[in-house]
Amino acid sequence: MAKKPIIAKLSDDRVLIFNRDGISRLNAKGYGELNDNFLSISLVESLYLVSKKWIKVKSKKDKFLSFEELYDYAHNIDEKLCIKYLVYKDLRNRGYTVKTGLKYGSDYRLYSRENIDEIHSEYLVKVFSEDRPCAISELTGFVRVAHSVRKKLIIAIVDDDGDIVYYNMGYLRL
Repeated sequence: MAKKPIIAKLSDDRVLIFNRDGISRLNAKGYGELNDNFLSISLVESLYLVSKKWIKVKSKKDKFLSFEELYDYAHNIDEKLCIKYLVYKDLRNRGYTVKTGLKYGSDYRLYSRENIDEIHSEYLVKVFSEDRPCAISELTGFVRVAHSVRKKLIIAIVDDDGDIVYYNMGYLRL
C-alpha cells in the first residue's frame, strides 16, 4: 500500500471512502463493498486498515479517530467486536480475503489465498468466545446452512488470551 493513508469517513456502522485512487487500491485487495461512487467498508475492516496505517478515519465531526477511539465506537455497536476483530486480523494476516457472512448467518465468508478474484467463497466462518457456550442445535444449524450453499464451515474459538483455534465442521457420510 502507499505510504500516504487514505482518508475515510465514519457513517453509522460503516466507513466510506470517496477518493477514487483509494477505492481502487483497497477494492483491488478485496476490501469493502463497491458502490457507484464510494467504497463501503465494515468497522472490523476499518480497524484492521487503521492498524496497518492504510486509512485514517474521520468522525462525523471531522476529527480523525485513533484506533482506540474507533474500536470504542465500534464496540458500542457490536459487543462481539473484539473476538471478531482478532479472527479477521488473523485470517487477513494469513493471506485470506475476508468478507461479511451476514446473509449466511455467519460472521465471515472466506476466500482462497490463491485467487482473491473468485466469485464464490469457499468457507463460512462463525466466531465464538471460549467462555460462552454454544448449543449443539445452533451448531447444526450453521452446518446445515453451510452445506446448503456448498461451503465449508469453520468455527473460530477465541480464548481469553486472544488465541484462536479453528475447527472444520461438516457432515460426515459413512
